[in-house]
Amino acid sequence: MMDAADLTDFIFKAVLAGCGADVRAHKKAIWDAAVAMMADVLRESDPFTRERLLRGLPGELRESIIHLDQLLRPPASKLN
Repeated sequence: MMDAADLTDFIFKAVLAGCGADVRAHKKAIWDAAVAMMADVLRESDPFTRERLLRGLPGELRESIIHLDQLLRPPASKLN
């Protein structure tokens, strides 16, 4: 069984391979899959954990957007 980091990498690689790395063109399918996986995690959680996860979701998504923007931004060239 994979650890959490390996599973995360596997999921990202599967999504990118499945859409030919064109997330923009396949965002509906990717969104639907992500929502289904999150719903299953929530369904398998106790009510207290489910509520905590749902309340934290908007902040985590906003933070992820910022982090992804930083990762995907081309490095600034240094002028000497």
